[in-house]
Amino acid sequence: MTLHSLRLRMMGLAVIWVVASLIAAGLALQYLFSINIERTSRENMEAALSRLAAVIVPTTATPSLSVPLPDPRYATPFGGRYWQIEALDNGEIARSRSLWDFVIEAPLGDTVTHYEIGPDNQHLILLTRRLEIEGEDGSRAYRVTVGEDHGPLHEATLRFGRDVTQVLLLLGGLIILAAWLQIKLGLAPIGRIKRAIEAVRRGDSARLEGRFPSELNPLVQEVNGLLEARETMMDRARARAADLAHGLKTPLAAVHGIADRIREKGGQADADLLQDLTFEMSERIDYQLRLAALRVRTSSHAARSSLNTAVIRTLTVLKKTGRGEGLHWTAELTDDCWVDIHRQDLMELVGVTLENAAKWASSRVTVRTSCEGDQAVIEVCDDGPGIPEAQLQSLGVRGRRLDQSLPGSGLGLAIAAEILDINRGSMGFSRAQIGGLIVTLRLPLAGGAVTSGDEG
Repeated sequence: MTLHSLRLRMMGLAVIWVVASLIAAGLALQYLFSINIERTSRENMEAALSRLAAVIVPTTATPSLSVPLPDPRYATPFGGRYWQIEALDNGEIARSRSLWDFVIEAPLGDTVTHYEIGPDNQHLILLTRRLEIEGEDGSRAYRVTVGEDHGPLHEATLRFGRDVTQVLLLLGGLIILAAWLQIKLGLAPIGRIKRAIEAVRRGDSARLEGRFPSELNPLVQEVNGLLEARETMMDRARARAADLAHGLKTPLAAVHGIADRIREKGGQADADLLQDLTFEMSERIDYQLRLAALRVRTSSHAARSSLNTAVIRTLTVLKKTGRGEGLHWTAELTDDCWVDIHRQDLMELVGVTLENAAKWASSRVTVRTSCEGDQAVIEVCDDGPGIPEAQLQSLGVRGRRLDQSLPGSGLGLAIAAEILDINRGSMGFSRAQIGGLIVTLRLPLAGGAVTSGDEG
């Protein structure tokens, strides 16, 4: 996944949302647990203070209890539970054995909850209340304080926090996994659209086919509409080119007939000029028709064709032609290469190149194929008269002929150059050791390029 991936963006947002939610939930649970545990502690202190008030003996100068409190922690030094009674009329103080010699500084007020550092540096939570207790000599006022060590409460809160963190981490992992599965399944139709587009690019299908969610159907229909419109425009362009060519053939035939009649009347030079012009026009019309049949490609289009199959089929056809029957054809083919070009265009490319070699060869044409890196290489060699080094750069230029003695318009290699340009290939020329010309064609390989099979 790249930084611009929709799946990555959705997964990132899901992770951020889950982490933020779980952190907020953990803090909220920790806060609620702390509040509830302190509320429970205050309720316990309220109960202890009420029990303590019930057993105070008001007749003694120094406050005392009629019976000790049942919790043994009050009688154990630094036991964690504490009480203190202060007589407001004489300042005498009584306190639990757990306080040892520590005196609680009780604040003023009817009922006050406060915190203080107690014996053994314990953090105490305390509840102080002013009480009026009736005795035989009248009522007496006391300031009664009960408290407990806040440390165990704090430890319980921390343990709860650790347990909650573990649970939330597990829950977060499960939620993120569920989010990933949801995103994967939710975006699966986009993958089907991608595969359908790749099928169109390879030429396996003319439109996007398959079942897609209703939310994506408008997009699929729009793409299919564009593909159909493009194909319709290309078919119309080819049809118009064919109509134009057929429409010109009749006038050209008439001009050719006129040239014959001029020759019969003694106008040999004018007749030859007319026939040369009609022949060149026919060649150019044929050139445009062959170009119109080529597939228009962009850099995103992918294709896959067998190189050896195209060479063998073309050789089989050319051997049966008048010129081909008199030549010795040699094919030196390596393991088959799959090239990134449509089969129809590959057949046209190999055909025009071999036709050019057959036209100039004296007795032999050799074809070699190989793979070099990420390219397939085709070498076509003939034993013809060859071309001077200074004129090699002129080959493949549309309409330029280096030898006027043979028929043709010089458009064969120009067609090959057009095909290679469309399919990101290249063409080179050099002199052969046997005296003729070597035409070297290079084409990019398709995925899984080398195989021993055929394209079927």
